[in-house]
Amino acid sequence: MNALYSVFTVLFILVSAALVLIILVQRPQGGGLAGAFGGAGGGGTDTAFGGRTGDALTVATIAAFVVYLLLAIGLNITSNVMRNTPAPTPDAATATDSVPVTPATDTAVPVAPVTDAPATPTPVTDAPVAIPPIETPAPVDAPAAP
Repeated sequence: MNALYSVFTVLFILVSAALVLIILVQRPQGGGLAGAFGGAGGGGTDTAFGGRTGDALTVATIAAFVVYLLLAIGLNITSNVMRNTPAPTPDAATATDSVPVTPATDTAVPVAPVTDAPATPTPVTDAPVAIPPIETPAPVDAPAAP
């Protein structure tokens, strides 16, 4: 499953870069990079991809977007499956055969009895706490103007 996740991640990055490049090549309202490939202006057929480049780029954008969404869903599913699978543990049959299980005995450390009273009484005082006053420096007069 880890290899599948890695393959999906690499494909997702490649499709993302291809989608960005396809969108950048398309012609905006006033021309753009698509002019070099026949997408801008008067319909010249002597361009790199022929006269109908705009339609081909639209189809390529839609196809790249569909692949992008499918890869995103695949990455999400494989990530959730990887997260929910338990970590590999040693074989349970060999672990129980090699280490015998012994029941607990009464030779444990004795425990002190539980009581509701505190160990030592806590003194309660109602005397107010004295807070020292805050000393503020006296204001300093501004120097006299000459």
